[in-house]
Amino acid sequence: MFDLDGLEVSGVSVGGVASCVDLPGLKSCVDLGVILDRTVARDVVLITHAHADHLGSLVQHVAQRGLRGMAPATYVVPPGIEGDVEALLEIWRRLDGGELAATIRPLPPGKALQLRPDLQVRPFATAHRVPSQGYLFERVGKRLADALSGASRAEIRERREAGEPVHQTVIDPVLAITGDTSIAGLSDHPEVMAAPRLVVEATFLDDRVTPARAAEFGHIHLDQLAALADQLTCGHLLINHVSARHSPAEARKLVAERLPAELAARTQVMVSRIRPSAG
Repeated sequence: MFDLDGLEVSGVSVGGVASCVDLPGLKSCVDLGVILDRTVARDVVLITHAHADHLGSLVQHVAQRGLRGMAPATYVVPPGIEGDVEALLEIWRRLDGGELAATIRPLPPGKALQLRPDLQVRPFATAHRVPSQGYLFERVGKRLADALSGASRAEIRERREAGEPVHQTVIDPVLAITGDTSIAGLSDHPEVMAAPRLVVEATFLDDRVTPARAAEFGHIHLDQLAALADQLTCGHLLINHVSARHSPAEARKLVAERLPAELAARTQVMVSRIRPSAG
C-alpha cells in the first residue's frame, strides 16, 4: 500500500503479467488484469485498454459481485471496444449459464463521469498499441463567484434571493493514472503533468531496452521520465507496470540512480516478485 499524501493506492502491476490498481478513497479501481478481493467492492472500474494483463479478470469481477449479491458494476472502457467487451461477456454467459450482469460504458477523453457529488473522473488520450486512455480524478467544489469578491454578506444574500448565481464551480486535480502508453500519453497533457499525485507506467528501466524501442512497444522508459523531471511537479510520483525482468530491489535502485535526485525523492515504485495468476 502506498500513501500519497493521505490517498491510498494499492494493487498489483507487473508489465505483461497483470495490473489492477485499487483507489478506495476515489471509489474505483483501474484495470482488471488480476482479481483482488478488495476490488470486488468497487462499483466503478476504469479500464485503460483491453490487453489481457489489464482486462483478463473482468469476468471474475462480474461473477464475484453476483455471488456476493452486489449490484452490477460499471466498467468504463475506451470508446470503440465496448462491443467486443460485451461480446466476451456474452460468451462467458453461455459458458457459465449465469446472468453475469454488468454495465459496459464507453467514455471518451474529456468527458467527465461523476463518482460522487465532490468527485469526478475524466479520461485522457494515451498512445499504446491498441485503443487506450488514462484517467484524471478531480475534486469538484464551489466558492464565491469572483464578481462578488469583497461584497458584503447582505449584498450576497440579496443577490442570491434575487435568483442570481453567487458561487462558481472549482475543479482541482487529485490524481492521474496513465495506464500503458508511450511518453506522448503523458507529455501531451499539461493537466495530467500538473496533477499532485501521478501514477505512471515505466515498463523499462535500464539499457536492455532503449527509449526508442520502448516507444515501439507503446511504453515509457525511465530515462524519458528523467528528461521530463522539470515538468513533473507532482508531490508524489508512483511508477508501476515495471517489467518482470526487474526485481523489486533492482527497480528501486535504478529509479534512485537514473532519476534526478529531487524527483527520485518524490518517487515510489509498485513492484512485486509475485507473478499473480488470473485464475
